[in-house]
Amino acid sequence: MSIRRLLPLLCTVLALAGAASARATTPGANGRIVFASGASGNSELYSVGADGSAERRLTWTPQGEQAPAWSPDGTRIAYESDASGRSHIWVMNADGSGQAEISPPADSLVVDSDPAWSPDGTKIAFGSTRAGNWNLWVMDADGSNLRQVSSVFGNDPAWSPDGQQLAYVSSTAIGVVNRDGSNPHAVSAPGAFASGPSWSPDGSRIVFTRNNAAGYPGELSIVNADGSGERQLTSDGLSNARPSWSPDGTQVVFQRTSTPTFGWSLWAIAPDGTGLRQVTSTTNALGPDWGSSQVVPNPSPPSAPTIQIFSPSDGGYYFPGTQVLAFYTCSSYVTFIVSCTGDAPFGTQLDLTAAGTHTFTVSAVDGDGRTATASVTYQVLDLTAPQITFRTPSDGATYDLGSPVTLDFSCDDPNGSGVAFCFGDRPNGAPLDTSQAGSHTFTVRTADNAGNYREATATYNVVEPAHPPSIVISSPADGAAYTLGATVLASYSCSASSKVVACDGTVADGAAIDTGSIGTKSFAVHAADANGKSASLTNTYSVIYAFSGFGTPVSASGSIDTAKAGDATPLKFSLSGDQGLGVVTRATWQPASCADWSAQGAAAAGRVTLSYSASSDRYLALADTDSRWKKSCRTLDLELADGTHHTVHVHFTN
Repeated sequence: MSIRRLLPLLCTVLALAGAASARATTPGANGRIVFASGASGNSELYSVGADGSAERRLTWTPQGEQAPAWSPDGTRIAYESDASGRSHIWVMNADGSGQAEISPPADSLVVDSDPAWSPDGTKIAFGSTRAGNWNLWVMDADGSNLRQVSSVFGNDPAWSPDGQQLAYVSSTAIGVVNRDGSNPHAVSAPGAFASGPSWSPDGSRIVFTRNNAAGYPGELSIVNADGSGERQLTSDGLSNARPSWSPDGTQVVFQRTSTPTFGWSLWAIAPDGTGLRQVTSTTNALGPDWGSSQVVPNPSPPSAPTIQIFSPSDGGYYFPGTQVLAFYTCSSYVTFIVSCTGDAPFGTQLDLTAAGTHTFTVSAVDGDGRTATASVTYQVLDLTAPQITFRTPSDGATYDLGSPVTLDFSCDDPNGSGVAFCFGDRPNGAPLDTSQAGSHTFTVRTADNAGNYREATATYNVVEPAHPPSIVISSPADGAAYTLGATVLASYSCSASSKVVACDGTVADGAAIDTGSIGTKSFAVHAADANGKSASLTNTYSVIYAFSGFGTPVSASGSIDTAKAGDATPLKFSLSGDQGLGVVTRATWQPASCADWSAQGAAAAGRVTLSYSASSDRYLALADTDSRWKKSCRTLDLELADGTHHTVHVHFTN
């Protein structure tokens, strides 16, 4: 049996393509309600009286049928069927006879859904992916004259009673669009996802569903057709979905459950929120549409296959892990059996690993497409106690005296009847007792619903706290600067009150540290002792160029006494090798007193041209000057790529 089309119906508000019934309410007397149900194991169509009486099954096919919609005169029902592999629109008589597909031909991947009759019964609107996205379409009731209503995203249409507008589900709200596709607009307020619109017979209001916080159908709401006056209709916290207004306008029928996505039944309520009543107790009654037909149909169901299940036996008891084979037969008095499929293949081992109540189902299909299902219920006995897991305290663990430790344990009963209770000497999440030194125990007790009992004890030790290891790093010294390429040996040691089990640095003690590139570097040592205590220490050092000072014309005191303003000032220096032409990152000139070289103004960026001579291993920096600096003094600051600064006092005499 196929239930593949039933799942979207159960999850109707989680996907716009989910099953629905169109809500084109035709004014008139209250008649029968048509709906879909998976009670037979497949999604089939049913109708029932307004009071829940005279329920009749209308379809018996191996395919899924859903989203039924009454014609205005109550003689026909439009619906979805996946008989062709994808959902298409079909029409049948009110008693289930005369089933015929009316969806116009389309690509095999196209889905047509949620049919809705026009008030005059001549046209059917529906949602479709024919244009590559979900849009509204309209065709004549025989499938001819197909046209796209609008290019906006839309599904689940509902005609207004005057036939001039269509309500629909958009990606963000309940929308309304004119029948010619003009003026698409939202009528529901911003908020949770809204779906399943249905017009009141007088065309003044629209009822719909909003999702709850969990993403399932929540409460019903009503809004005026112009988008004003939205109010909540239900408020009991259950899942309510797919409302359909009664033809006389006094009631709204809808599907309702406390356990989405299953267990749906049909209920009715007055538009003012009073008179809530249950209409059906049918399993998974979905997508109702309230029509005006008063005729109780007399459908002719086909002769379904007969199924007999011999093993497992109905009501039987089995020990876990025993060898029990599946044994069942399917037969038909009128034709041959195409398939006879159980939850386990015929003659294979039943899965008896999980304790509890189990259902075994067999489905059959005959040569004419008729289907049947049969189920038995059996018990797998639970003979194993739950398992206990200690995370804190773990058995054999050691904790410091007075340390804050939180209890963390659990009990679980895999493949069992479920944990009935699980408690320890103290509640889970409470503080572990570490108030006294010594050996301690903590016990957890548990039992499952079958009465199997287990207890387990973890032993832990509480000790006086030990101090973490001590680390001394002699080299590299914290904050020290070393020249590029210099050989600097690491020197460090670790000590502890107990045995030191680890004393590891960035490099081994006595090995050379990294001085291969300029910049700030870190050196870390990690220590651990036999008591499980650990410590870390990090020293930071820098690697700089081997700058040996400026050569001539800079004097030993760091000044040039006779410079000519406007000529480039030459600065010669060595960095112990060619370090590239990016060694100078910035140069500034600052006015200074010729008497004591104190600053006389703000520093300004200068321009330096840099070259390197391999033969002399010297850099030449030519710093541009300004002829207006004549008879003034200035301090030139060179910032190197290693972050160091080197200054020269320059006296411009002419």
